[in-house]
Amino acid sequence: MELATLQEQAAVIQDFRSRIQKQTSDFDTFQMRLCFLQETCVPKERVAQLEATVRELEGRLSVEEASRIHAEVLMFTLAAVNAKLNI
Repeated sequence: MELATLQEQAAVIQDFRSRIQKQTSDFDTFQMRLCFLQETCVPKERVAQLEATVRELEGRLSVEEASRIHAEVLMFTLAAVNAKLNI
């Protein structure tokens, strides 16, 4: 009877050791992922700065596009006036 109990205890101990090894492995995996994320992620402040820069550049592009369209309209108007004057 005691032999069975010792074998059961040995099995329980082996099960605990297996669980400890798995949890240690899982912990190491999570720690590696955390280190990777800490090294490769961009801080929120930098993202906010980049977004603000993008918005500013989009605004400038919009102004430049409007200026280009206005210049094209003026060019066509001047070409039409010039054509009428040369008739």
